Amino acid sequence: MKHAKPRETVTAVLFLLLLAAGCIYALYPFFTGESDFRAALGQLRRGELTVETFLDEAEEDLNSDLDRSHGFIQLYGGIQKLLGRQVLSDVDPTNTVVRLSDGSLQFVDMTRTGPKDTVEANAQAAIGLRDALEAENIPFLYVMAPQKIGPGLEEELLPTGIPDYGNGYADAFLSTLKDANVDTVDLRTVLAQSDTPWTQWFFRTDHHWKPEAAFFCYQSLVQTLETYGIYTDPMYTDEANWEKTIYEDYFLGSQGKRVGSLYTGVDDFTAYSPKFPTDMGYTCDFYDIHRSGAMTQSVLFPERLETKDWFNANPYTYYAGGDYPLATVENYRNPDGKSVVLIRESFSCAITPFLALSCSTLNTIDLRYFSGDLVDTITNLHPDLVIMLYGTTSTANETLFTFE
Repeated sequence: MKHAKPRETVTAVLFLLLLAAGCIYALYPFFTGESDFRAALGQLRRGELTVETFLDEAEEDLNSDLDRSHGFIQLYGGIQKLLGRQVLSDVDPTNTVVRLSDGSLQFVDMTRTGPKDTVEANAQAAIGLRDALEAENIPFLYVMAPQKIGPGLEEELLPTGIPDYGNGYADAFLSTLKDANVDTVDLRTVLAQSDTPWTQWFFRTDHHWKPEAAFFCYQSLVQTLETYGIYTDPMYTDEANWEKTIYEDYFLGSQGKRVGSLYTGVDDFTAYSPKFPTDMGYTCDFYDIHRSGAMTQSVLFPERLETKDWFNANPYTYYAGGDYPLATVENYRNPDGKSVVLIRESFSCAITPFLALSCSTLNTIDLRYFSGDLVDTITNLHPDLVIMLYGTTSTANETLFTFE
């Protein structure tokens, strides 16, 4: 007769205890009168709701009851950790979360049986954009942001049988651009040359790079900007001139929000603020954003850090506020500097405030939300340089290369 191993017994007992706790947690609001579903039943009984309205709202009410304070997400993640699961199924299989060998999380699209075939067309679109801007005497630079899984680390970090195509996309994209003599910078090589282990540059619970990584890459990028006549005061790239406030256990990223904090923990978050004087304006007409003053009053958003809220807040938007169709940073302390357009996605949030210091004007455009003709818009802004800064997997996203 086989006996269960002590570890298996403990795991089974903990699983049953968590399951029982979950059932009690689910039923508690119903019996205490705090349940939205119970309130709706009362309204139905009193004739205040029709059957059709009750049925339409029942699912939302039950979901509200069953996930008060996101308890069931936490329970799910805790059970998956006890079971040792590395691949966590999601109602949206394109956002399946896997745990890497270092304990951090990664999104995987489980519907894919191979890499996307859009990279070459997107690269050709970028080349076409370069050509259109060149006809207007506007230089173009493509900058590749890094991803959490570094080049060559796929087999070491990913669970067996789980692929990641990001670095392959990036390599193919850059190869096509280089063949067409497009100016490029690969920030993956910048991080690879540092003494910091690769994955420490990234959040454990989110796909974005940490602010420390964005600042480190900015320090390197200013050397490239000089070749376009864009000069940066060395004061801005000296880390000693920045206050770094660390908010411990403050950030649960987009991957962590899907599995809860019990599965792999919570990230610290670093807020950079300058020790030197700054004076900027930051506007986005689409969202009626008009901010001005020091960097911490304009392109940095300290109010996003006022409350620790793992599931409803996004501290990452401390930098540049978030994703806006078209936004403008005016650096009033550099009136004779150059004007730059940054074609961006979410990776650019963390580097935008730093990059703005090197410019007189920095216009940012996010094609996921922008509507209009890109070339006409850029031409009317009269920039001295256009930078396209995308993450590795974004090179396969057709939306980010649709310019009209």
